[in-house]
Amino acid sequence: MLTILKQPKTSLLFSAFFIISLTSALFYTGNNTWLFTTSYLMVVLSLAIALKQRFYKPINISINGIFISAILLLIWFAISIFPSQIKYLSLYNFFWVGSLIIIFLIFTFHDDKDQTWNNIWPGILLLVMVWAGYGLVQYYYLHVPTNATFLNRNSLAALINLALLPASGYFLLNEKDRPWKKLNNKVLASILIILFLSIFIITSRGASLSLALGFIILLMLLRKYIDKSKLNSFFVIIFIAFLLATLSQYFIPSSPQGFAERMVSLKDASEAGNPRFIIWKSLIPLFEEMPWYGFGLGSLWVFWPPHRPFTDNSAGYFAHNDYMQITLEAGYPGILLLVVLFIFILFYFIRTLKNNNNTLSLIHRVELVSIFSALVTFSAHSFFTYNFYILPLLLIAGSYLGRFNQLVNINSKSIRTIPAFKVYFKPIMFVISMAGLIFILCSYFISVSLSSYYNIQAKELMLQKKYQASNAYFLKAQTLAPLMDNPFFSHADLLRRGANKLLGVNKNRQANSLLKLAHKNLDKAEKLNPLRPQTHHIRGLIYEKKQPEKAKIEFKQALKLDPRFLFSRIRLARLLHKENQLKAAMEVLYEGVNYNYHVNKVMLEYMQFFAKLSREAGVESFALHLEANIKKYISENRQK
Repeated sequence: MLTILKQPKTSLLFSAFFIISLTSALFYTGNNTWLFTTSYLMVVLSLAIALKQRFYKPINISINGIFISAILLLIWFAISIFPSQIKYLSLYNFFWVGSLIIIFLIFTFHDDKDQTWNNIWPGILLLVMVWAGYGLVQYYYLHVPTNATFLNRNSLAALINLALLPASGYFLLNEKDRPWKKLNNKVLASILIILFLSIFIITSRGASLSLALGFIILLMLLRKYIDKSKLNSFFVIIFIAFLLATLSQYFIPSSPQGFAERMVSLKDASEAGNPRFIIWKSLIPLFEEMPWYGFGLGSLWVFWPPHRPFTDNSAGYFAHNDYMQITLEAGYPGILLLVVLFIFILFYFIRTLKNNNNTLSLIHRVELVSIFSALVTFSAHSFFTYNFYILPLLLIAGSYLGRFNQLVNINSKSIRTIPAFKVYFKPIMFVISMAGLIFILCSYFISVSLSSYYNIQAKELMLQKKYQASNAYFLKAQTLAPLMDNPFFSHADLLRRGANKLLGVNKNRQANSLLKLAHKNLDKAEKLNPLRPQTHHIRGLIYEKKQPEKAKIEFKQALKLDPRFLFSRIRLARLLHKENQLKAAMEVLYEGVNYNYHVNKVMLEYMQFFAKLSREAGVESFALHLEANIKKYISENRQK
């Protein structure tokens, strides 16, 4: 088994796994877990190759500050899972947010790093160019937001930035100095025009400012080593891309604000950053509530709803400042270790460039400066967005950090040799250990993916009133991912519906049995995630008919956890209205009126019911106002 990958082609195979992983990650938006699983299965296979290589060959590695702080950060991420209130979220996000460090470590322990880098970087550039091209198609042809497969255009801009800086560095080299013959001046110039044009079209202010910072570093540190004619050609490329973006405004109907106008808006910093300032201000109370070790990776969105401002129209998952979010989720040790990692990156970068005795070649110098500039751009942009929570960005940044660490250690005197594993393991024991590790990791990712699939299928079958089939799928979802609360409270809702059907035909005993099981599922769900409003809402639905007071308590608790949870707001108001408490019902509905909601059936039901009660209460003007908004939302939705 160990001889299968003993050929020198392992670097090519390793690179292929990385590119497949990155491609899958580029389509991952947070819900389609099978894409995350596919991406991570490729990461696991890359890890297997690195471990296999270490069985046969020793590795020379520098145990420097970058390596140690990265290891400690990943260890802390793992430790923080245990005190987390919602362990399945923290476990999943350990792999998600920890991807940067995981890829860095795999790259570091992989053999033949030069060949691997020469394989994967053109793949990264090609994928980014395709995604940038897709964004241009969206803008010029489809006339939709320029975000490619991402949910936010800032994420596409961050992706382009990561490729743009190294691509620019390589362009400033002469063709003969580049390791890729196909990336000649014409090809690379064309790619740069596409990437710059995309950045100018996206008009992300945070991404543009951070990119400008990256280019200042790049050009300042390379000005002595590059040909002026190449630099002039580079500025011509930027000008052409900017000209194309500017002229586009005159040919694209209803085009958004242009790049220049967006940058000028930064003169009023309070206005330009106002949406983020509102978000950041609302997070301050959470710093007072959080324990020193944080809420747990990936948990911000369940702790934040009671503090979220009315005007926030984001999805509610991210702080739009990674350093605030990492502090809240991973605690003070997490953010401290991340800052220490940044300090060591800067320290080794400066030391390497200042070392007059080093034999850093021109291409290695360009790569070092370009990668450092890209990492600075990535980190600076993260003050205004959530780059550390976008999987493809983390995979690329992790590979960059691995290459950067390799370059700063080319002439290091602190290189240590780690003996080959065959010194410590017999072949059969190594095979068993590696197979076991791969099996455990793959089983976790596949189980989570299948559980999500079965849970989605079960919900669809439940809505189709195919209760038996739905029940079977929910049980599978619970078995595959016993730490996830979603299959449990969703199953409880199915049992509630089934019980109501049995009560309708006077099968009270069977109905009570289902309701008892439903409560058991809800208790389990609440234990796994005590901050989920759905659990209390479903419990309230069970109590609604025979124990309305208990139902009110549950609906109120759901709204306490998330004031935007319209399902419970509507149900609570209906209960109060049914008991002739019109004023109390109006107050419940009014408490939610100022929040921003996505337009859907529940939101329209809320407004229609609010209009009805307003008219009943004699507030005709407000009822007409609500009904006018309903017509507006329906009209806009039809146009979309």
